[in-house]
Amino acid sequence: MKLVLTAPGRLETQASDRPRAQDGMTPLTVEYCGICRTDAKMWRTGHRDLVLPRVPGHEVAARDDNGRLFTVWPGRACGRCRHCLSGRENLCDGMQIMGFHFDGGFSRRLLAPAASLIPVPADLPFHLACFAEPVGCTLNALERLALGTGERLAIYGGGTLGLIAALAARTMGAQPLVIEHHPEKIAKSEAFRQISQVMARSTAPQDDRFDAVLNACPDPEAFVQGLARLARGGRCAFFSGLTGGGQLPADGINLIHYKEAAVFGAYGLTRRHMTAALALIGRYPRPFELLVEAIVPPHDVERRFSDLLEGRSFKTILDFRSIDDWG
Repeated sequence: MKLVLTAPGRLETQASDRPRAQDGMTPLTVEYCGICRTDAKMWRTGHRDLVLPRVPGHEVAARDDNGRLFTVWPGRACGRCRHCLSGRENLCDGMQIMGFHFDGGFSRRLLAPAASLIPVPADLPFHLACFAEPVGCTLNALERLALGTGERLAIYGGGTLGLIAALAARTMGAQPLVIEHHPEKIAKSEAFRQISQVMARSTAPQDDRFDAVLNACPDPEAFVQGLARLARGGRCAFFSGLTGGGQLPADGINLIHYKEAAVFGAYGLTRRHMTAALALIGRYPRPFELLVEAIVPPHDVERRFSDLLEGRSFKTILDFRSIDDWG
């Protein structure tokens, strides 16, 4: 079976076809596929890169016909443009994205670019490979910040990505503080934060200035608050796109000028980041297990979309292992 988005709000269950090998493409059998807020947004309102009808899903754990384990870098890059040649393939001029431009992992059968396959270590709990894409995106953002040992990082947003960013920053020797204004989310992350030694608060200390900030939520107000708490000469990773469509206050944006702050955009990830992500997950499997909200059958996906959009859940993973139809 496969889940096909035919229009915003319309996700249809269809029989999956037997994939035929093509030049540069590898047939895979999907075991797990994570869902994220972007998938949920596509389902509700569409997306600028979305071409319908489409099978969503870009956080894949799958096997090839020889039983080898892979996750899939969700890009299909040209390999020729200046970005690809400089190692920034996530910015490829001709980028195509799995689940947006070509069919993704909400299907038992998947045809993926062979160049995008990332081997998964055999000793890693296989469902945790679904974290490789979001962890890799976070590593891209943190790499842009170039955190030094002991530097203080404020992370605005205590959802899955914010907590992952905090864990990764700790491994780099930084001192992260998660800012999350919903007390119930702080409480929900307690087990993860205890084992990861990550602090969280509902507001940032007013007398502190941070060496770096990262927005891991789409709230424009949180982005401006991060700039306000940034030290002079600090760095800001513009990680999560903002919602609302309104204008940011000039007084807030002018802080970039007055503080000589460096603001870096961080978009997607490269294959290198995805390989590094698997290493991080393998090093700290227990914290990532604590971020798994639920492992559910595919037919439960729309209810889970609503939970994601309302900010109620951490990572939900779809389980395709019991599905073997060929259409």
